[in-house]
Amino acid sequence: MVEVNGELRYNPFNGKEYYQEQLRKKEEIMNTVIYYFTGSGNSLKVARDLAEKMSHTKLVRITSKNMILAENNQYDHVGIVFPVYYYGLPVLVRRFVQKLKLDPEAYVYTAATCGGSVGAALKQMKALVENKGATLSAAFSVVMPDNYQVMYSPPPREKQQRLFVQEEKQADEMAVVIASGEKNVWDEKGTVAAKLMGNILSRTFQPEEKDKHFWADEKCNGCGICARVCPNENIMMVNQKPQWLHKCEHCLACMHWCPQQALQYKKGTVKRERYHHPDVQVTDLMG
Repeated sequence: MVEVNGELRYNPFNGKEYYQEQLRKKEEIMNTVIYYFTGSGNSLKVARDLAEKMSHTKLVRITSKNMILAENNQYDHVGIVFPVYYYGLPVLVRRFVQKLKLDPEAYVYTAATCGGSVGAALKQMKALVENKGATLSAAFSVVMPDNYQVMYSPPPREKQQRLFVQEEKQADEMAVVIASGEKNVWDEKGTVAAKLMGNILSRTFQPEEKDKHFWADEKCNGCGICARVCPNENIMMVNQKPQWLHKCEHCLACMHWCPQQALQYKKGTVKRERYHHPDVQVTDLMG
């Protein structure tokens, strides 16, 4: 269910068939891309589910290596999917959108994954897109398993599974809205307090130096997966051990995907479970 022009609407169609029918009718939507940022795989799952319901859609991970793609964007149907950090935008996502070349007539939409509240993230994205001279036509919130292991463990598997089912249903609903070119769509989850405090809290998020608290325990075998999944090339392997370079995004991909669960943050993560979306593979984040 999403809000469209002040009304709550449900998806009465099969999302994939409806979307493809819309694309056959509206060839101008064929030039499509979804840029996504992910550490745990949650936002990739949402981006991939949307892409599967569309034709001719390219998926591009937001990384420091791919920043040049933002400057050279030629797509006129642009999606941006990202997780909420400290009730706001991840730093690399903000930088990417600031560089993103957008046609004023482009159809732009966004989806923010969160544990329960998007805070100020959607409003921040709207401001960035408008600063580019474009319009954010649709904005969605998608609740996924919370995975900030530096503070707490992931939710129970039963809750995770419920959220996975809910996400797939919501992806169908979002695809219908996007396919029809609906505008003024605003699905913003969270409490009023979180939304009001979001801008303040997100400004305190300075992740670059947080990596000084990461360390590798005795289980580390030097495989280097942590370095390969890092979106900002912040990890260098020295003598088969990771060293962090103080340009961290705090996405925790290195922790989420370590096959030995050898990477720790201070002392609190030693006994905590790790999390990554079960439908995403570590190789999806490499390259």
